[in-house]
Amino acid sequence: MSYQHRCDGMLTIECQSPILQTLTKEQASELTAWVAKDLHAVLKIQGDTALVFCGAAFTTEQLLQPKFPVQLNIMQYATAAFQGELHHDQVLSIGSNAGQMPDGLQPVHAEHSLYHLPFCLLTNDAVLAQEFEASLMHKGMISPPTYESLQQVISQDSPVVVNHANYMSYLDLVAMMHNHYEQLGLSHVWQIIETALVNNEPKTAVTTDTGNHFYLVDHLLFTPFFSWSQYSQYFATDDITDYINWLMAQRLSMGAFVTHGLEIKAFKATSWPIDEAQVCLGKFEQQHIKQSFWTEQLDGQQATDQPIIYHHHPTAGVVAISAAAPYDKISVFYPVTPQGISDIEHSLRQQFGPEFAASKNDVAQNPNSLL
Repeated sequence: MSYQHRCDGMLTIECQSPILQTLTKEQASELTAWVAKDLHAVLKIQGDTALVFCGAAFTTEQLLQPKFPVQLNIMQYATAAFQGELHHDQVLSIGSNAGQMPDGLQPVHAEHSLYHLPFCLLTNDAVLAQEFEASLMHKGMISPPTYESLQQVISQDSPVVVNHANYMSYLDLVAMMHNHYEQLGLSHVWQIIETALVNNEPKTAVTTDTGNHFYLVDHLLFTPFFSWSQYSQYFATDDITDYINWLMAQRLSMGAFVTHGLEIKAFKATSWPIDEAQVCLGKFEQQHIKQSFWTEQLDGQQATDQPIIYHHHPTAGVVAISAAAPYDKISVFYPVTPQGISDIEHSLRQQFGPEFAASKNDVAQNPNSLL
């Protein structure tokens, strides 16, 4: 297969309720035939082309991942299917068997309202490739027969109402998400994700107003994780609200990065600020937090008779969990990932028994308990 241009696109649907995310081979074949007709009409295709359509509905986060793995897997199947001499308007549909798509094309179950069924259009026509990127989303409303076929195949288990359906390119989706994150006030998050998506050798450093620091190298995202005692020292503040704002922004950002396929490498900030001229992966790796939580040792004794304290905040929830330690020390455990609290509790059960006694502390009222 030797087409010069590969146009990556998708059929995007907005639904009122979650849908069955995989189509059978027969359903995928039927829908693919209608999609092929639509694309020929919208783009006024002439000459040899090939279309491979994936009968699986993915969320935006599943499609927009570094190196676009779904599209790469689609092309692997296309390459195998389209061997030999070129034939006019080759079409390949990829469907499921008992709900299972081929390797690399199984969507993660998600109850969303926006889904995308991806495809690749292959051509030797440079003008067609340009037109695909320039105007597909603006001209790409699906035809009534395609809408009827789509409505039928995604409503096998229960009726699903499709509010909107149209064709768009991957770059259209990237631009749409750029605007979405900007409206949410999270442009720094999308700046990192977009850099990882569209750059051949992505590398960037971003600092937010709340003191969050992110260093992207390829698909690796390095970020320092501060305790409250570190944050108050490094950023010269005794206002716990500053730390909570940092913590909430950190959690939100890391959650977005994970869903888009970035590998998070949180590290301990043993000193701050980092000398930007000396930033290197080796130093980050040395301080890498390999568990779902990390531990800070403080001098002093717990301000309660119970050995374990959950340090809560009304907005952030559990900020840290502290436990009495030998030699008049306090071990403060900070969850780094959503699994962190469960793993901390598992560790504490091993040390204090399955029914350990614990109390609660509101860090908004008593921030000094973590200093």
